[in-house]
Amino acid sequence: MAQTPEIKNILYITLSNLGDAMMALPAFDFIRRQCPGGRITVVAGPRTRCVFENHPDVAELIVFDKHAPLKDKIALFHRLKRTGFDCVIDLKNTFYRWAIKADYKNPAFIKYPAWCRHSSQKHLYKAVVALRGADIDEEHFEELNSRRNPSFILSRDLETAGDLLADNGIQAAQEFVLLVPGALSSLKRWARDGFIDVGRQIIKKYGFKVVVAGITSEQGLVDSVVAGIGEGSVGLCGKTTFGQLAALVQSSKLVICNDSGVLHVASYLDKLVVGIYGPSDYKEYGPWSKRGLAIRKNVICAPCGKAHCANDRQCIETISPFDVMLGVKLVLESDHARLKEGRYRRILVVRTDRIGDVLLSTPVLKALREHYPSSYIAMMVAPATKDIVEGNPYLDKVIVFDKDKLSGLFSTVNFAKRLKKENFDIAVMLHPTVRVHLLAFLAGIKERIGYDRKAPYFLTRTIPHRKHEGARHEAEYNFDLLEPLGIYNVQRQLYMPIRLEAQRTVDWLLREAGLGEADTLVAVNPAASCVSKLWPLAKFAQVIDRLGAKPGVKVLIVADTSHSNISEELLGLTQSSPVDLSGRFDLSQLACLFKRCKLVISNDSGPVHMAVAVGTPVISIFGRNQPGLGPKRWGPLGQFDVFLHKITGCEPCLAHDCTSSFKCLEAVSAEEVLENAGRILNFNDHAAGCPPKQKEELR
Repeated sequence: MAQTPEIKNILYITLSNLGDAMMALPAFDFIRRQCPGGRITVVAGPRTRCVFENHPDVAELIVFDKHAPLKDKIALFHRLKRTGFDCVIDLKNTFYRWAIKADYKNPAFIKYPAWCRHSSQKHLYKAVVALRGADIDEEHFEELNSRRNPSFILSRDLETAGDLLADNGIQAAQEFVLLVPGALSSLKRWARDGFIDVGRQIIKKYGFKVVVAGITSEQGLVDSVVAGIGEGSVGLCGKTTFGQLAALVQSSKLVICNDSGVLHVASYLDKLVVGIYGPSDYKEYGPWSKRGLAIRKNVICAPCGKAHCANDRQCIETISPFDVMLGVKLVLESDHARLKEGRYRRILVVRTDRIGDVLLSTPVLKALREHYPSSYIAMMVAPATKDIVEGNPYLDKVIVFDKDKLSGLFSTVNFAKRLKKENFDIAVMLHPTVRVHLLAFLAGIKERIGYDRKAPYFLTRTIPHRKHEGARHEAEYNFDLLEPLGIYNVQRQLYMPIRLEAQRTVDWLLREAGLGEADTLVAVNPAASCVSKLWPLAKFAQVIDRLGAKPGVKVLIVADTSHSNISEELLGLTQSSPVDLSGRFDLSQLACLFKRCKLVISNDSGPVHMAVAVGTPVISIFGRNQPGLGPKRWGPLGQFDVFLHKITGCEPCLAHDCTSSFKCLEAVSAEEVLENAGRILNFNDHAAGCPPKQKEELR
């Protein structure tokens, strides 16, 4: 693009906020390149004077407050008119643009090309049209937009910033992450504790130092973030000029901040930047460097662009440290394309059956979050399993579906109306039922993916239901429904949140039972949902008595209230003194208890998968041999877990209708359970250091 040397005197009116002025700098740079001999006068506000007051390409800086009295505005007009300009680039579209004569002006009204979406592009486009006309294609425009000239950072700023870092133990070659937790608008400020959590994780995971900066008025916030992060963090609030802060940005490995001026400084300098967004439209005001990411949540009301919020700041409050750290990971690994706007802004996952089923679905949530990091993800579950996913970092919302309260058409339609207000783009139906398929249809969810059974005509896409064949694990069958979303190779890692209040309750109950930190706790779950899963209680009693005789071992009996009769019968068969905690815990508390245990011994039931999720070894006892009911589909997934399953020749297996007195369960001996328990707990000298077997299945 040719230069325009005839332009000698240029007026550049920039915007009032720092972030806006930084987004307009590519326009300023373009003017300088096009008019290398031109004299540039800049009119800037009090907040943006810092960008231009030391800029070597600025011949004159006029600082003018837009709230100044009318007489001052008139005086400025006469001053500018007397100067005379060949070119006026007024990014604010003020009165001066209309009143001052010039051969080159940016149009007062302009129609942007479809590819011109971001504010930085729009400002540059105004300057390009003013000087060269609108005949420019996207490729050429992006080449112009890629050039940077950080002349506002002086050499002394770089030296001072380096000295500040060195004084705080960060040498020139040492990598650090810059955290800026402040923002002028309270609606744009992410939680202080979120910045603390992220700072700690960065130090622990990547070994970077963390520098926390801000303006003087944010001193209290910065100090509390630095104190919360602790060792490895440095506070530089109020210790830098704008140029020195920009020098820190330029020297940093990565910048993490709210939607603020610092984010746009980092974008202009083409730094790695992770910006946390609430009400602002990231497509127009987000990071605009090639290596910048906007962390946001697609709540219904965002982006609103408003200065006031009636929805408790959901857009920014729903962003978790997990979301930000995922963005950090993607940026550092140059995989930021995954945070571009995906096909699905709002995703609903549906699984309304039992404990184990929901736990085995948690890898789906993690996979969705990693592949659609900015999507709003909700899960619909039954009331009994709410605790399993409440607090899951991969979820934004848990929707409780109580089928007992939706007995009629009227209540079903009302629930569908509430679901429709959530504006989900897609529903992933992990467990087929007529009711949930109908609800997704009535809620108007555009894409509904599920299995080809139980009223599949309510779905938009189905896959064959082959779970009954038992050729794979239940968790892997779930992954089939993710393939239409472009997600493959999912890890089978379960997740169960551990809540602080639940942990406190468990600690109190254990102390009340006389159990201490030094005790080796083994939990025994003798219950299950079906008689075909119940290992004989007499054998459980043998295991309990033998384990209870080991020094330091305390055996706990756990079962829910509905199976209290099983616990009572088992207690009557034991010769030792196990601690009966049946019916004392909700699901969250039971997970905390299992995390405290060294081993869980259980029938094939939901608690098996809960123990796997919290990382406690499991011995699970199986009976049934129907393909879809056996351990290949429902066995524990932990690395050191054991399942015991005997094939006794019953063909076909009748499961709960067994006519052979469940001899498959009878075939599993107490000695086998004890042998595996000894291996896991290292009771036997010969077993010390040996990993437990992953399965015990004999034909």
